[in-house]
Amino acid sequence: MATERPTRPESILASEAAPAGREPALARPRRSFPRGKLRLPGRRPLREGVLTAFYRILAAARRAARTAGEDPVAAVHEYRKCLRRARALVALLSPRLGKAGARGLKRHVQTAFRATNALRDADVLLATLRSVPTAAEDDLARHAIEVAFELEQGRTRRETSETMAVGLRSLVPLPAALEVTLDPAFSAHDLERGLARSRLRERRALERARQTRSDEDLHEWRKRVKELRYQIELLASTGSGEIKKREKALAELAQTLGGVTDLIVLAREIAAREKEGTVPPAPALLARIRDLAAERSRKILDVGSRLFEGDPKLFARQVIGERG
Repeated sequence: MATERPTRPESILASEAAPAGREPALARPRRSFPRGKLRLPGRRPLREGVLTAFYRILAAARRAARTAGEDPVAAVHEYRKCLRRARALVALLSPRLGKAGARGLKRHVQTAFRATNALRDADVLLATLRSVPTAAEDDLARHAIEVAFELEQGRTRRETSETMAVGLRSLVPLPAALEVTLDPAFSAHDLERGLARSRLRERRALERARQTRSDEDLHEWRKRVKELRYQIELLASTGSGEIKKREKALAELAQTLGGVTDLIVLAREIAAREKEGTVPPAPALLARIRDLAAERSRKILDVGSRLFEGDPKLFARQVIGERG
């Protein structure tokens, strides 16, 4: 049987080199920032390596939180990425953990993650608005909306350290909980089962998004793509060039999807605030944002249908093989 190979969505990514919501508010911090990735330490038994990877990604989240006073935007961004990675690792282990064990771990991670939703939303709304091309017909309304977002961002930044500290308390018991819950007989076969499950979930989410074209289903597909990307990041840390190519292609797809969903959230938020009367009507701006989101959504859904074609079990088997 022929080996499936990742298809890089280059035609999309070339035209979306700086997706909406990825630049001004998320610029690199002033100093070297501690970045966390999922990595399996070499020369250790698999179960021990997985536990270590989980412990280290939670430690990276704590390091990010400690920098909130220096660079709150970058701190929140990195903190949330670490928690997404922790959540993806729990999902990968779910077949071996069982429903109850996985659910408990995910609940704690999600509590820590949700604590920062308002912080992240304020940053993304402002950055995404600034990425939308300007037009004379909405100058006044756009300026008023931008000022409202700036005020909200300033308020949330003042609360960043305290909010993140509250979230971190949910993470304290997790390393010990995973060690107790994860079966001592955990093996590469369990990794394969978890990866096949995630791939199946991603494919189903893609099919729903292609059928409905709804914002909610597109967002769900984005979450499944990111989950799969982080799981392959874990395995690629000790793997071959082929698996690293897979991880890179998924990372690029997730980034492009993020730009689309940020536009969707921006349009929804502006419309809601117009209805509340807290910002002036901006019909031309709203139409342009929605048109951009719809155009990019169509392109990326087509790319997604060609990326990593094949049966989920075959996909998982090949990835585990590429890990070596």
